[in-house]
Amino acid sequence: MEPLRVEIVRKGIVEATHLVHALALDESGRSIAAFGDAELVTYWRSTAKPLQAMAVVLTGAADAFGLTQKELAIACGSHAGSAEHIAIVREMLAKAGLDESHLQCGVHEPFDAEERNRLIRQGLKPSPIHSNCSGKHAAMLLTAKKIGAPLETYREPDHPVQKLIAQVFVAATGDKDLPQTVIADGCGAPIWASSLFSIAVAFHRFVAGKLPSLDTSLPVELPPNEAAGRLVAAMAGNPEMVANRGHWNTKLIEATKGQFVGKGGAEGLFAGAFRDGRTVVVKCQDGSHRATPFAIVAMLTHLGWLKDGEAEALAEFRESPLKNLHGEQVGTIRVRFP
Repeated sequence: MEPLRVEIVRKGIVEATHLVHALALDESGRSIAAFGDAELVTYWRSTAKPLQAMAVVLTGAADAFGLTQKELAIACGSHAGSAEHIAIVREMLAKAGLDESHLQCGVHEPFDAEERNRLIRQGLKPSPIHSNCSGKHAAMLLTAKKIGAPLETYREPDHPVQKLIAQVFVAATGDKDLPQTVIADGCGAPIWASSLFSIAVAFHRFVAGKLPSLDTSLPVELPPNEAAGRLVAAMAGNPEMVANRGHWNTKLIEATKGQFVGKGGAEGLFAGAFRDGRTVVVKCQDGSHRATPFAIVAMLTHLGWLKDGEAEALAEFRESPLKNLHGEQVGTIRVRFP
């Protein structure tokens, strides 16, 4: 089957086309729709964060340090570096006697305009806590602290925390060769590659509570599905921690009142599932973020998985008007199925 086509159209002329590989699984985990290459192998990037956050719950670190639902959600998220976000990450670290000097996630400007402008006005530079990955890294540090592993090397692939996370991914995807694909992500933490089908299977199991037992000698205090359930509930209840208020990833979770939980990542990847196990994964071939939300909503609509109110809440991601700087409609963003 050919990929989906997300088209930018002006006066009937297709100005740009994004090819999107997409697939869906039903409640049982069976593939029921595929467009493009379901076996396309890609790196998980930030779509991995909910499964990476499993370690902080599995090891009992979340309970030991009293993490809140918002703190668990931001561990799963790519936050915008807003004042609210950085306050939550600082509180996470403080609960373990740590601070942002322990973070090894690198530095970029906050995505949040208000925080970015504040830094400019005050002549300040962004710090690691502004990184969209600082919640994930804070969770990794807390996990290391709980199990007595070194803090200085927490992002190395052979660190106990990263070994446990890799074992989570092997169990979720069923791919024993997955650790061989490891490489540093943009934030420096290990990341792995899987086929789109394997990513779909992993999210199906994670959200629906169907993860198998872990084959690990590392210290684990909770069963995988209990840990996953807590993270899914945290994301569902605090979608603004998964991305940011007004962000399309947040809106997807909000539109279904937390019944659909998903996470986007770099290079146009997104995976999400309903609590009953229905799952959608999309990957934009050219890595564009512009096409991703349109492809997701098109798939959910095509499958009949959105209720009326949910479809209305996500209307901006269906066939959408393209406007110029004067507010005039000059084109359309649309999705074409093969």
